[in-house]
Amino acid sequence: MRLGLRRASGIATAAVLSLVLGATPASAATGVGVVELSDDGVSFARTYPGAVFDSIALLSPGDSQTETIYVRNTGTAAGYLRITMRDVSFSDAHYADALTVTTSTPSNAGATQAISGASPCLVTTEGVLVAAGQTVPVTANLTLGNLTGTQGQGATASISLRFTLSDTTPGSLPATHCGNSGSTVPLVPSVPGSTATTTDTTANGVGNTSALPVPTPSPSPAMTDDSTDTAAGLTPTFPTGFALDPNSWRLYQEYLVLILFLAALVGAGISWIAGRRTRKDADNV
Repeated sequence: MRLGLRRASGIATAAVLSLVLGATPASAATGVGVVELSDDGVSFARTYPGAVFDSIALLSPGDSQTETIYVRNTGTAAGYLRITMRDVSFSDAHYADALTVTTSTPSNAGATQAISGASPCLVTTEGVLVAAGQTVPVTANLTLGNLTGTQGQGATASISLRFTLSDTTPGSLPATHCGNSGSTVPLVPSVPGSTATTTDTTANGVGNTSALPVPTPSPSPAMTDDSTDTAAGLTPTFPTGFALDPNSWRLYQEYLVLILFLAALVGAGISWIAGRRTRKDADNV
């Protein structure tokens, strides 16, 4: 009887241990630590100080920006680094197709990905093995490709990168898998009040695309200068198609010299006639 109780107790203990191990994340079980980040390779923290790039407005078609992010494994075991682009929002589809992100390490050149492909996330680099306590520099590149005409003019976008360390075999997860672990870094600061198509991640990992509302701008303060017609509500109106552009007026400046010449000629003639009349009057006397 006691032997049976011992066997039952052993089986129950094994079952509980199995459940505990099954509920423990693989990274924790293997000693893979959390990610710490740094912008200078000296001071590390779970959160990144600010955004990687100061402003996306500095980019013109054909321009690019490059910064280095330092990633450290704080655990006791090696882990595979996985970087995903996420929290992407943009106000113009052409702009999103032309704006690309690349993340690379010294041993792994990441793929160049357009931000429009993050649905809701998109892997930019994976497979780099980071040893316990090791620091790996990650080069982040932001490039704006060519745009036709006025495409993307005045557009805005915001992007984040998530850094994750785990023992998951590289390539076993879909490229659009987001995950909930790791540290998220704003790649570019978000622009408040911009119209944006954004991709959100729900609890089951399904992306929902929606349009952010555009705030109605406040009207400009009314002019208080009563000396102007605009302030008095007397703005002139013109027929449709009428264009008033002083820069295009034909002033015939080339004839100014001719006018001066004619004026000099007339003046000389008047002087000659006056002189002749004076001599004639003198002769009559």
